[in-house]
Amino acid sequence: MALSFFLRLMLGHLIGDFILQPYWLVLAKRKGWLGLFIHVGVVTFITALLAWGSIPNWWMWIIILFIGHLLIDQFRTFIFTDNTKGKGLLLLAMDQLSHFVLIALLAWAATGWDFSDLRLLLADTSSDQYSLMVYLAGLAIMIGVVPVLEAEITVAVWAVQGREIGYTVEISPADRIVGSFERVFATIVILTGYGIAAPLIFLPRLALMIYQGKAKNNRTAVVTKVLTSFATTVIVSLFLYQVPFPTIMI
Repeated sequence: MALSFFLRLMLGHLIGDFILQPYWLVLAKRKGWLGLFIHVGVVTFITALLAWGSIPNWWMWIIILFIGHLLIDQFRTFIFTDNTKGKGLLLLAMDQLSHFVLIALLAWAATGWDFSDLRLLLADTSSDQYSLMVYLAGLAIMIGVVPVLEAEITVAVWAVQGREIGYTVEISPADRIVGSFERVFATIVILTGYGIAAPLIFLPRLALMIYQGKAKNNRTAVVTKVLTSFATTVIVSLFLYQVPFPTIMI
């Protein structure tokens, strides 16, 4: 029960904080509290659906999660707003670390969960429920988290090169859709034992960016995005490789 609750909170966070946070909502958060309340409300709603009835008094912990997420995000939204000199990447890491600590503390307070419970994920007897949530979390990372990483790492590299970006970078539909497809497909290839062919899967988006003229106009962005996409895919795939497939996915 303890590990299940923790995984539900994590999955809800990944879906709500990344996949269901479009560009217009990012901008709305910057404008005031209404946008921030909408965002935190979405994260809380998704997490509540996943955690519904999973433990006694689950709703109380969801309310605390809402308050905690709101407090963390108001710092990132209204106080720590200087993204120059590549600080956006550092602030993203600190923001997500804060959310992880909040989730870990809530799971511990609600169920007695601790980090040693994560070893259950790697056991051959691991629950299908645990495995399914881990694979869904991996999918959420591929679809929602990596595009944000691509953007932030690109901006950080630009800063090192002396090019400062003073606005929130929009993630293009091509980067989201084609990038998600390449990462999910490459992960499947790696997990089925054909990892040697995985690099080839990243060529179509590279070819698309070259065709669109991005490689000529901004080689840094092209190289950074492709390398970030490939590296994160390998890391997530290697972790998932250690987790037994849930029966529902076989």
